Amino acid sequence: MHCEWRMISVSAELCLLACLILTVDLTLGLGPKKDMEFTFLLSAGSTECFYQTTAKNDSMEVEYQVIAGSGLDVGFALISPSGYRLVSDFRRSDGIHMVDLTEGGDYRLCFDNSFSKLSEKMVFFEVIINGQSSAGGGQNEWADVATTESMQFIVFPHQASCPFP
Repeated sequence: MHCEWRMISVSAELCLLACLILTVDLTLGLGPKKDMEFTFLLSAGSTECFYQTTAKNDSMEVEYQVIAGSGLDVGFALISPSGYRLVSDFRRSDGIHMVDLTEGGDYRLCFDNSFSKLSEKMVFFEVIINGQSSAGGGQNEWADVATTESMQFIVFPHQASCPFP
């Protein structure tokens, strides 16, 4: 019984440590450049969208590559917070796009596999935000950086408004 409680206590401690490290990274580790990588499985016949929050006048670099699956191809779209399509690729195995952001908000990164009825795809992508708002560097600006450049990916696998026809 004592051993069980000790294992639960150690698990809880490790969880709290992971949360602390993540919190410190998100609040103190954000400088003028932030990098995020993600690999996911894109089901056959589906579209997956991810959201990246940015500040006005930042720049965003998106790189993606299909690393597994028949044909090694997907569609890709980068859509602004106001709904403008900034980048659009159709059935490509990889892509690199650099975009200067004219508005702050949630940018939508969508990967499309709706043309494939049988093959799921493994997709790797990386997003790099180069923040212009933090150039200059006063102590108050670090608080702005922590709130405006935090990396937030939210997965909505069943989008009602799909950016692909």
